[in-house]
Amino acid sequence: MKKGLFLILLLACALPIIAGDGSTAQSPLTVSQALARKNDHKSYYVTGYVVGEYRDFSNNKHFYHLAPPFDGTSAYLIADDVDEIDLSRMMPVQIKDYVDDYNLDEHPQYWRKPLTIKGTLTDYFTLPGIKTLTDWIAPSAPLVDESQYWNFYETFETKKAYTPDGELMYSGGTYASDETCLWKFSGATYGNSSNDMKWDNAAAHLRLTESTSGEPGYICMLDDKPHGIGYIRLWAARYKEDKGSGSFGLYLSDNQGESWEAIQTGIAIEKELTEYQFKIMRPGSWRIKIAKTDNSTTGIDIDNIHISDYYDPSGIVATPAEAPVRLWSTPGNICFETASHPVDIRIYALDGTLVSVHRIAGHGTLPLPAGFYLVSTPAAPVKIVVP
Repeated sequence: MKKGLFLILLLACALPIIAGDGSTAQSPLTVSQALARKNDHKSYYVTGYVVGEYRDFSNNKHFYHLAPPFDGTSAYLIADDVDEIDLSRMMPVQIKDYVDDYNLDEHPQYWRKPLTIKGTLTDYFTLPGIKTLTDWIAPSAPLVDESQYWNFYETFETKKAYTPDGELMYSGGTYASDETCLWKFSGATYGNSSNDMKWDNAAAHLRLTESTSGEPGYICMLDDKPHGIGYIRLWAARYKEDKGSGSFGLYLSDNQGESWEAIQTGIAIEKELTEYQFKIMRPGSWRIKIAKTDNSTTGIDIDNIHISDYYDPSGIVATPAEAPVRLWSTPGNICFETASHPVDIRIYALDGTLVSVHRIAGHGTLPLPAGFYLVSTPAAPVKIVVP
């Protein structure tokens, strides 16, 4: 009889779990499902990728980072797609009780990794969000820190770095960046006016070589970026006073700018600052050019350019780490032994019910009724049968 019961439990554990109602950690809501609940102020399990961090909401503007450098704020942004850049498809998650161990400034290895949490769906920074967390299931270790491949970040913040070629506003010039490389401006200028659409103090402002006539403006790198190009992300918007439509394009060169390959052209420009992403994935040394692709007098502001090295996230293997905890059972108990630091574990019944939460250290036992359990640890979930 006992053997038959054990087989039933084992089969139950092996059966596929139907996800989607948010009642347990084994059946969480997706981010899109949670967004559809429209802040119903109920508590659910939700799963998604950590795609960035939320900074602040000020003057009707959302401030957030979807790529390094991170500030270490107390709010994550999660989404169903690891490459998501549309804020309307993300949810901010309040992580104030977990910020010391999981903020992206000190722990960037959690960026672009899956996370399952339980919390209340409610308004957060004017967005549908998740607050008052009661459970947190971090991805299993070892984890790869993908932020190491994102070292190119241009903000155009230093006014003294821009040297114009002439007295005319759009005569062009050079921008000697302390962050990335030397940039050429043609039909463009340093945009730090109140009408320039920018993240902080300034952006690159593209127009025409003669302001109201001539060739479309552009900016381009005058130095190669080694280590290839993985992703390119940038922010763009229409100059605030301009009412007409405009467009821009992205170009690459692997021969020091002698010729340029069009990656995408005719990209419609929006009124508000909008983030654009291009997945390139090419090794080698490259330069990029961002140019207007229309002859209108509409100005375009370009800001916060991120370029990652060439890398394949699916092909990276982390170095295995020492298991933080060893678990086994004796009649009426789960026994544990931790490697060094205290370890947080959560014990679940087969139906997904959270039985108990513990912070354990050293050697010890936890009394439990006989049964089949799933123990969540920082490394991996562990199945335990308590006789």
